[in-house]
Amino acid sequence: MQDRLPALAESLDAAAGRLLIQQKIEQRATMAALCMQDTDARAIAIFTGRDPKTVRRWECRVEEGQSLCDRARSGRPRNFSDAARLATIAVYCQHAPPLPGVHSWSLRDAQRYFKEHPDAIGGSMSRATIQRVLLEHSMRPHRRQYYLQITDPDFFPKMDHIVGLYINPPEHLYCFDECTCIQALNRLTPNLPPAAGRPLLEDFDYKRNGITDLMAFLNPTTGKVYGQCVPDHNRHTFCRVFRDHVGTLPPDATVHYITDNLTPHYHDDFCRTVADLCGISYSPLESGTQRREWLQSDDKRIVVHFTPFHASWLNMVEIWFGILKRKCLKYGHFFSVEQLREDILAFIETWNECFAHPFSWGYTGEGLHAKAVRRFCRLLAIETDQMECRFLKSQLLLMCNIAESYIELVPPQDWLQLIRLAAEKDRYMNNIIEADTGPRRKEQARLAYDQFVQAVINRKEPLAKTG
Repeated sequence: MQDRLPALAESLDAAAGRLLIQQKIEQRATMAALCMQDTDARAIAIFTGRDPKTVRRWECRVEEGQSLCDRARSGRPRNFSDAARLATIAVYCQHAPPLPGVHSWSLRDAQRYFKEHPDAIGGSMSRATIQRVLLEHSMRPHRRQYYLQITDPDFFPKMDHIVGLYINPPEHLYCFDECTCIQALNRLTPNLPPAAGRPLLEDFDYKRNGITDLMAFLNPTTGKVYGQCVPDHNRHTFCRVFRDHVGTLPPDATVHYITDNLTPHYHDDFCRTVADLCGISYSPLESGTQRREWLQSDDKRIVVHFTPFHASWLNMVEIWFGILKRKCLKYGHFFSVEQLREDILAFIETWNECFAHPFSWGYTGEGLHAKAVRRFCRLLAIETDQMECRFLKSQLLLMCNIAESYIELVPPQDWLQLIRLAAEKDRYMNNIIEADTGPRRKEQARLAYDQFVQAVINRKEPLAKTG
């Protein structure tokens, strides 16, 4: 790590310096241009986020014909060079700190480390200086946020299919899923009502009185929900609840369901249930892929549409689950599972009578194709050791599908960046494949990589025709 710090610091120094200077000059040019249009200095200050005095100062400088660049400043020089400051960022923001068993560290830990290893940045650095260096570059390494990575190679055609159902819904369309492990929580201390200017006070201590599962069916056209509270969500329970819901619909109606890829949703028992409800014969199918294809076929009365893998957010019933948690579960006190189930069913009844409304879907996936390419580029650039062979295979196949069907939706600069990184990280990707211990996974990943080379790196069609 330390051998790479000087080169890394030098590249970061140049990039950060150019970006900072460019941002300053663009902002000053904006202030000067607005001043030339006789715009009020206070309005310019609000628009640019600067002080009115700063606006007037740059207006005077422009009128005097001076440059928009900074003047040479006096004062005590910095104790640490720009390279040392950027090396500090490189050390502090790395995935795992250079301390055995430590996966996250504080400013105090970093101060101690730099004091014991002054050769890392050319000297020791105080905690305040470390924090100031991070703030200068808007670095917040202590903050974390979840993100959802696309892992299904066929994500985009599946998403287009689901979005098409939402935009042009058939007469009988339902989104169904399970909300599992809903806890019957009872606070051990009574709540204190809110006082003037104070929120309601709720003690943190609670008692668990059991759990229940909820199976819900949402009609996005009307917003009405059919649900049952059940003790579990195995295939037998699911098939029974599914039969009950189909029984509420006209016997000759063609019904469409949207669901995720949970195993009970395409189990052989569920296929038999659908066949029985449709009055057709069913021969057992061996693989899950074959059963999903059979369930999605439109030559029967009940058609099941599956969201992409790892993309349950495309199922609109998840939106209603969020409403249920906010309006019913979050602030409730449940002394038993029976009371919890009664409250959930009462909320469903109230929802259908008072709150139900059509659910409109406006997201089309615009910009998501380019975002998937940029995110994979970023994963390749950092060469993270968290990338497994199975995940790499899914990303390679996803890039192949984008190249074959959606490349016109990806900016040429993003695609060229992917090609450049793929060539630079060839050894990195091959090492991931060779390190896998599963012969079958290794073979599939190797085939995916060969397909990626042909479809992306060795692509013959020029970007000018598709970009």
